[in-house]
Amino acid sequence: MTTLATLEATICSALGHDISFSGEPLGDPIPLPFATETDMLGNVSLRRRREFAWGRHHAREALRQLGVAPVPILSRADGAPLWPSGVVGSISHSCCDCGAVAGRVDNVLALGLDIEDDEPLGADLLPIICTPTETERAEWSSSRFGPKLIFVIKEAVYKAYAPSTGAFLDFQDVCVRIEHESGSFEAEIVNSDKPMSFGSRIIKGIYLPFRMGMMAVAAAFREA
Repeated sequence: MTTLATLEATICSALGHDISFSGEPLGDPIPLPFATETDMLGNVSLRRRREFAWGRHHAREALRQLGVAPVPILSRADGAPLWPSGVVGSISHSCCDCGAVAGRVDNVLALGLDIEDDEPLGADLLPIICTPTETERAEWSSSRFGPKLIFVIKEAVYKAYAPSTGAFLDFQDVCVRIEHESGSFEAEIVNSDKPMSFGSRIIKGIYLPFRMGMMAVAAAFREA
């Protein structure tokens, strides 16, 4: 099984910037160390409390790796995490796993992380998730995850795109190109009605196995 250290090294090496990652299987419920987070969460199911607590745990671990002291991580109106000043990041979980990525805004403009299990994508969802171009290319055919690979990538892209633009992306608004040899992707915002992300319609990133499932990290960087 790939270790966390190997995953973080792979992410940093592939994206070429200092990005921290923390993740592992969802464990038993853990307490939230900040009352503001507990108050914000309110009366929710045990499952939601477990996911939230572990997500914040990994977010703080990713921040620690950047040298940022533990702080409450509250939520925006749309539910996305409110990261401390000077940092961008993303949190994700599947039914069994959870993780977070973070980076300093000196280098990193946006990050999106999605973690999914290996449950196949239903055939009825294919025309919803994939554009006709993606279906014609069928670049997922050499991946054991099949077309679900497109799903996890688009979820990561949206999470990198939305905070800065305030815009919603439908699956058909994005067309993905996959490079299996490098484990990388390039996603283009093909709907011209949607705003650009930091002056570009291209968002790049990587995908890789994570435990029994997969994960994708989408990122936008400052130009050197």
